[in-house]
Amino acid sequence: MLVDDEPDLPATLKTALERKSYNVHAFTNPIKAWEHIKEAGCMDCSIVVTDIRMPGMTGLELAMRLKDIRPAMKIILMTGLNIGREDLQKIIPHTPIEGLLRKPFRSAKLIEAIRGLDDRKQE
Repeated sequence: MLVDDEPDLPATLKTALERKSYNVHAFTNPIKAWEHIKEAGCMDCSIVVTDIRMPGMTGLELAMRLKDIRPAMKIILMTGLNIGREDLQKIIPHTPIEGLLRKPFRSAKLIEAIRGLDDRKQE
């Protein structure tokens, strides 16, 4: 699942991931993404890639909510902020974050991060 309030980014990344045979749900509204998991279950969604700063719900809040109901779900945060993964873990210490991508990045970087999580799953 991809979540970013900038409409072009989820659409572009969705296309790139689908070319690599990933099944992708893309949202520009974090509340809609949350509802999709909470209400529909979306067992296809095992990795969520979300922006940190969004209106209505931050990516950190979305990550915490998702991990509460689906602890095995993997979270990759995207941000334009100069912040490290360790800093984020201090803000949300009980919510593991599996990856952090600094914007701007190329879709190949996201694919690499997702493949890394997929590889860990198979170990």
